[in-house]
Amino acid sequence: QPEVLESRKIENVIDLQYQTPNLSLAVNTGTASGARIFLRGVGEDESRVSADPAVGIYVDGIYVGRQVGALFELVDLERVEVLRGPQGTLYGRNSNGGAVKLVSRQPEGENSADLQTTLGNHGRMDFRGIGNLAFSDTTALRVSALYRNRDGFHELTPNGDFAGGTLDIGDVETLAWRASLRHEFSAEWDAVLTFDQTLDDSEPVPDSADPRNDVDGDLFTIEPLPGTTCSQFTPGNFQPIGCFLDYSSEVDSFGAALTVTGEVGDFTFQSLTGHRTMEDELASRIGFPYFQSTDQDQFSQEFTLTSNFEGPTNFVAGLFFYNEDVQMDSTFVFDFELGIDTSAWAAFGQLTHDFTDTLTLTAGARYTDETKDIDAANASFGGPFARSESADFENTTYNISLQNQVTENVMGYVSFATGFKSGGWSPDCFSTAACFQSVEEEEVETFELGLRSTLADGALRFNATYFFNNYQGLQIGATVPGLGFTRFNVDETEIQGLEIEADWAATENLDVFAILGWLDGEYTSVNIDQAGGLTNSGAACPGGVVTIECALGLELKNAPSYKGTIGFIYRADVAGGELTLNGDVSFEDESWSLVANGPPHALTNPDPLLNGRIAYAPDNARWRVALWGRNLTDEEYGRAATAGQFSVFAAPPLEWGVDLGVSF
Repeated sequence: QPEVLESRKIENVIDLQYQTPNLSLAVNTGTASGARIFLRGVGEDESRVSADPAVGIYVDGIYVGRQVGALFELVDLERVEVLRGPQGTLYGRNSNGGAVKLVSRQPEGENSADLQTTLGNHGRMDFRGIGNLAFSDTTALRVSALYRNRDGFHELTPNGDFAGGTLDIGDVETLAWRASLRHEFSAEWDAVLTFDQTLDDSEPVPDSADPRNDVDGDLFTIEPLPGTTCSQFTPGNFQPIGCFLDYSSEVDSFGAALTVTGEVGDFTFQSLTGHRTMEDELASRIGFPYFQSTDQDQFSQEFTLTSNFEGPTNFVAGLFFYNEDVQMDSTFVFDFELGIDTSAWAAFGQLTHDFTDTLTLTAGARYTDETKDIDAANASFGGPFARSESADFENTTYNISLQNQVTENVMGYVSFATGFKSGGWSPDCFSTAACFQSVEEEEVETFELGLRSTLADGALRFNATYFFNNYQGLQIGATVPGLGFTRFNVDETEIQGLEIEADWAATENLDVFAILGWLDGEYTSVNIDQAGGLTNSGAACPGGVVTIECALGLELKNAPSYKGTIGFIYRADVAGGELTLNGDVSFEDESWSLVANGPPHALTNPDPLLNGRIAYAPDNARWRVALWGRNLTDEEYGRAATAGQFSVFAAPPLEWGVDLGVSF
């Protein structure tokens, strides 16, 4: 809800990471706005175009095909939904781990405006505006815009041939806007036409040396490793930490959508048409200097028909079409050209039947047919260092659940669902034996047991969920013996966990909340080749010898065994207005950001993070003010890493600011 998003200072998709159990979110390594999303222990941190997300992101119902540019600014939203587990029926495309749905506020029948500015440390300056214009009782326009500017957290100090000054790295400069026009043709039919664009010229998050191997032990200063001297004669593709100077990123993400909704007898019909494009230019370091240029275009069309019968049985049925063309040229040691064309369609249906007033059965299925074409080459070599082929994927996923309203305020359910993520290719070609290596599809079966309750006369909301996932062919990116860095499937992986969400209105003024998640994941079946990939050619094994037993003992990456947030919101009438105080502490167990559970600098182990906000809004005025802070104890830790050169990508340090807003 909008008030929750504002009070907890949730401004970007990345800020959701402590608001949902077992959700791990970060900026993908070396990017400015690439989303690395892991939910319930499974996700995808390969943002190059041959790999699809494992957790789908939807903007007003439109599936977003790429991870780059997917860290959307959350401006003027009605709500954010995080759907956990495989969404194999209604939100089926490659949503094995779950889905994040961003739902914008729709144009309304009254004229209104809201302006807000934020001033903060690191030179932060934001401007946000929202306007709603009602042309008539049936037509309204809503426009929102955001401009964000902030200095970088890192200081880069090269030596040798590049000595002579300090550079700020990681500057943020983002312009995002959205315009939505809604028209009611009649009491039964309406249409919403929406355009959105994000122009993100922010610099990528740079890599710095792990403090244990760094000159000054500070993650936010970047200097050459001890004994390294920057040289102008070192090729740009090989400049080490502290000598690479050309960090830059430009991402242009654009979307257009048309939603038509109408009533036809006892049915609701909806057509959802979406077109999105994404272009990016990136210069960064990910173990080695990395350069990327991407041009993506996608189109999707969905039709749904929902019944509104008065009887015990109702259904949703639909068709989905998707087409994506994406071309990426990159340089990572060598020059690569990678083009992927995807065409997919799906038919789906879901039935709900009320056996009694308290017992409900839900069952659904989705058939997916997908074709992918690759045309790729290692342009530095050519010849056999290329791949041009087509792959077809066909799958039927389904779900079934039984829901029992035990009492008026307590509901329990049990469900079983399957999910499917289509295969693809590795984006790398360092040898003919592993040149854009193909990857098979990934499938999951999920059992879930849940409790939803409202207790203590409505003062306490308590939800609990247990889940068990069995993955067949989990897609992994890692170094495989004899092949180099590539992608491959793991035969079987099992993950189980417990999730608790609670909100307690302790008094008339005080609300307390808790978001807690526990995970237990393991590889349960691998062959010797997969074991070599998981263990980084035995680097994680005793004596450096690859064994299946060693691989089965590894922890899943980006999957801490526990993670949670506990916080409060206190409201009081003060000086003719409302004063709101809220704070929270977020914590998580250590986890590995690399598959092989090493080297040591790939271990993420943050201390608890404290956040707080104080806000005041007078009763008889339209202005408001808030003072906020994140990571108040200025904890310094790495959220991601690369195996070589002790490279670590730091999480944000202490941030604070003041919000000033006015509404009309």
